[in-house]
Amino acid sequence: MIKSLRMFITMTIFGLSTIIGGLGANQNAEPSTVELVQQYIQLDTSNPPGMEIRGARFFADIFEARGITYEMLESAPGRANIWARLEGGGEPGVLLLHHMDVVPADASRWQYPPFEAKLVDGRVHGRGALDNKSTGIFHLQAFLALHKAGKPLSRDVVFMATSDEEAGGKQGVGWLVEHRPDVFEGIGAVLNEGGYGALREGKLSFGIEVTQKLPLWLKITASGTPGHGAVPREDSAPRRLVRALAKLEQIPFQRRAVPAASDYLRRIAKDAPEPWNKRLLVPDKLAASQAMMAELQAYDHRLYALLINTCALTRLKGSSKINVVPPQASAEVDCRLLPDEDPDKILAIVSNALIEEGISVEATLSFGAGSSSTDNFLYQALEKVLTSRYPETPILPKLNVGFTDSHFFREQGIAAYGFSPLIMTKSETGGVHGDNESISLENLQLGTELTLEILRELVYR
Repeated sequence: MIKSLRMFITMTIFGLSTIIGGLGANQNAEPSTVELVQQYIQLDTSNPPGMEIRGARFFADIFEARGITYEMLESAPGRANIWARLEGGGEPGVLLLHHMDVVPADASRWQYPPFEAKLVDGRVHGRGALDNKSTGIFHLQAFLALHKAGKPLSRDVVFMATSDEEAGGKQGVGWLVEHRPDVFEGIGAVLNEGGYGALREGKLSFGIEVTQKLPLWLKITASGTPGHGAVPREDSAPRRLVRALAKLEQIPFQRRAVPAASDYLRRIAKDAPEPWNKRLLVPDKLAASQAMMAELQAYDHRLYALLINTCALTRLKGSSKINVVPPQASAEVDCRLLPDEDPDKILAIVSNALIEEGISVEATLSFGAGSSSTDNFLYQALEKVLTSRYPETPILPKLNVGFTDSHFFREQGIAAYGFSPLIMTKSETGGVHGDNESISLENLQLGTELTLEILRELVYR
């Protein structure tokens, strides 16, 4: 492990001059990864409303300057998707996928403005730095390097940047699967987001996402008698909604260890501190204990989410005036289900638990996760490159507690793997969908180098 980290530090010392070399360089020089990431972050593609056309035009300009043929289509005004292809030999092609949209950011809560991409203390700060714009630039840099080298490729390589992932992908990959399925013909694997290098207690492991929890987004609506705020009624919509949400918090979702979670937890157990090095070895026993699960949630909420269905209250809507009791009030809830769960069953459980006059529960988003085998050329290339650079580090197939666009491909029988070549601590991952998202120069260098190594492993043999 010490040897692996020393290799990372050595690479960083000798590589930072390359990655920041473009800063202040003459205008004819190729832009550095740092510059490209900064330029990309500065394009506000918050979803809603998206406006991913800004990112698509950014990539279009880069492709046009290098004579690379590309296609760009809008699924709706401003909701653009762009892709380019390097043609190769007859082996199954690889698709490099990332999404251009980002979640909104409240600038008043950030140390640095979320769309200025400031470089401070060795980090680029901004929304999308980790999710998912840096990965998009890693893909771009590797794609451009292969194009510039001009060497014969054993397979096609497709660069693709899409819309709407943060809202379910209907205007992005989902739209392309329906309207342009020809783009995916001959693709044997997709490299997407979802896994990374995790540094816990000084121990490093790499997770490659092969399956994910299922999203079940719910809208809970309460109806009641409207009126003046000075004379509240027991049957008002807001009161009914509050009672329903209190019941939601009390639903005892089943705790259990699915195979993907069990394998992952057992393999990271040896590097965990006491008592987790023992508890993680027996995931079934851990999941069965309410007390240990409560402790696990406090220790690492991401590991906790691998063993249980979760529902998070994310949005509330009521009256537009403080002195008016509205006829309706609603809440939106983000549920994430274990990958073998039946969404209809969970919807029925929630609906039955909340049943009351004036309460309705509807699913606004739901789909299956699917899974991808580790017996695939892309997974094997990821494993080979990572093992070569970090020979003492576990490379683990992973269950992702979030969801990504990978499910669209798995539903079409195309293998998809989530991996961003970054090494992050728990505190760094907190910036994803949170405040003060940022990425280190070391990770920008690592991501640039590893992505190119992976692509070379895939196409030069």
